Amino acid sequence: MGAVSGTFTVVRTLGRSDAAHEILEELPEWFGIDRFTTEYVEAAARFPNYVAVAVPDGAPGADPAGPGADGTVVPVAEVLGVLLLDQRFPTSAEVHLLAVRRKHHRTGIGRSLLRRVEDDLRAQGVRVLSVKTLGPSSGDPGFDQTRAFYSACGFHPVEEFPDLWAGDPCLLMVKPL
Repeated sequence: MGAVSGTFTVVRTLGRSDAAHEILEELPEWFGIDRFTTEYVEAAARFPNYVAVAVPDGAPGADPAGPGADGTVVPVAEVLGVLLLDQRFPTSAEVHLLAVRRKHHRTGIGRSLLRRVEDDLRAQGVRVLSVKTLGPSSGDPGFDQTRAFYSACGFHPVEEFPDLWAGDPCLLMVKPL
């Protein structure tokens, strides 16, 4: 879709519910149910957040593969994408939310967010990363793209749960780290 002007870096931060809310509002076909959007925004205040941040061309540290700086304060308008990480066990973690601003879809931001998270998790000894998304039996074409993205990033479908999400099929996908 759109190209990122300049480069971007991924930063680990806390409590970016403002960024999560703004990005989710731009993506109603994926996050258009108010109750779920509210739950994601509340989760952003609790879970570790990884955000992709625009870095102007030629700026010091303009390295999209760079580690970022934990705790950096970033204006919400500069946040291009957000990933919320839920880790309940020492050897596994879950992508609770991954959302990228519409105009920056297909620019590598989602992959970069995942890569940074995976690097951090490997360093902690985490062995498995999972994600839940709408299952294929839903027939929703927007989520065909979502499942294809996760598959291309190395996630494997494990099981579709028809009733986990109040009538919407949930597909569990995992990636060994």
